[in-house]
Amino acid sequence: MDHTITAVFTDGQTQTVAAEPLYQWAYGQTLQFEGLDLPQAYQVDFSNFEFCGESIPRIGGPDGVTIPVEVLSTGSPVYAFLWIQSETAGKTWLRVEIRVIPRPVPDLDTPNPEEESAIAEAIAALNDAVEAAETAETNAQASAADAAESAQDAAESAVLAESWAVGDTDTREGENQNNAKFWALVAQQGAEHSGYAIFDVNDQDGQMYVTITDPLAQDVSFLVNENLGTLEVTING
Repeated sequence: MDHTITAVFTDGQTQTVAAEPLYQWAYGQTLQFEGLDLPQAYQVDFSNFEFCGESIPRIGGPDGVTIPVEVLSTGSPVYAFLWIQSETAGKTWLRVEIRVIPRPVPDLDTPNPEEESAIAEAIAALNDAVEAAETAETNAQASAADAAESAQDAAESAVLAESWAVGDTDTREGENQNNAKFWALVAQQGAEHSGYAIFDVNDQDGQMYVTITDPLAQDVSFLVNENLGTLEVTING
């Protein structure tokens, strides 16, 4: 449970005892200082040793400094050490004693609020990852379905194109009598029956030669008008 205790310093005082004790195993505890001119950020070293031994540093601010759970869990008194810089007095060493009331060991299998917050954040991140994965899977399935549909449309278009080109695909009624190949054959048969003329330019002499099939040879003739430079067609009969 979050809680704040206060350490009050009077002029010239360098050691004091916090206004109230804390319970062993407590968490979320904050120590505030009164009567000191502290900067926006400062370091406080916490220890269970009054004069020597290891300490745990914490950075404090305008709202105080968080007391490490590690020093409260021992059940021994906690000491907070800090240095403040003064233009007149120089660097001053200060100490705060925090009394600790022993209590039974809590159920360590039950997470405290700080741990619950971390667990909640982890679960939220996991849920977000699962949701993102499910969304990606849905999008992939939709893309695959679209691709399959596009492939089916392309296949159907290819069959339809073949039907209009040459027929014989059984995709539409009358396709074998209504396609490009059929009408090309019809045109070819008509040309062979009625006759046709073929014009060809010889690359070697630069002359154009006309070949007329027999059915048309008696009916038309071609002549170049040298004065006008045009090709004239004469229909006989």
